[in-house]
Amino acid sequence: MQVFGGPTGAERGSRPSERALRAFLVEQRGFATRIAPMRNYRRVSERGGQAEFASGRLRSRFGVIGLSFEKQRGRWEWWGSGPCNPTSVVGGENAVTWSISGEQESLGPETTRLSINLGPGPCNGGRSQNDRTREPVFHRMGSKLLMVMRLEPLPPGGYTCQGLIEPPLEVELPEPLGEMHLFDGATYPPVFAEYRWRLARGEPAALEWRDKVRERRAAARRKQSRERHRRGG
Repeated sequence: MQVFGGPTGAERGSRPSERALRAFLVEQRGFATRIAPMRNYRRVSERGGQAEFASGRLRSRFGVIGLSFEKQRGRWEWWGSGPCNPTSVVGGENAVTWSISGEQESLGPETTRLSINLGPGPCNGGRSQNDRTREPVFHRMGSKLLMVMRLEPLPPGGYTCQGLIEPPLEVELPEPLGEMHLFDGATYPPVFAEYRWRLARGEPAALEWRDKVRERRAAARRKQSRERHRRGG
């Protein structure tokens, strides 16, 4: 989050990676559809011959666009781009996403234990993620309880991306859930994990809320369409 509070303008910087970013942006001017915005970039990270830049605002409906560069034979080259979902970093370690397992029988004010499934982490050669899980970190934001899960780093080296199906992981909450609502704090914005679990179970309140959200979005699209027609007329 601190990265997105800093200054923009990396595309005007003097570092070799920043000069490569500027050259790429100038080159893409000729594209019929531009891959990314032309300005207001932040250098998110640069290490090990890789550099990440991002442009956009976290709370914007357009989100954040990331550009990746890699140093090849002494030159920085564009490597990839796409939407960027900022990941939480706690104690210098990236968070891993999680979801409430279907084996969780109930959620209520007295709940003190969760059954969760971890999301995909870095390639690990088929090693267990459950065995490398750190203690969860909890943050309270009003009525939201954010839980952040992390993995112990792997030793240096190359790893294949072999998948491994693992059983749910049992996690203890710091206290009974009470009136709090559970969110996955691995990314920004946090994911309403409790809602997704209730929706998968077909709970009426979750289904009703989903339908209301869909209707609001449809109404917003209809309004935008009418405004475009008025401007065009």
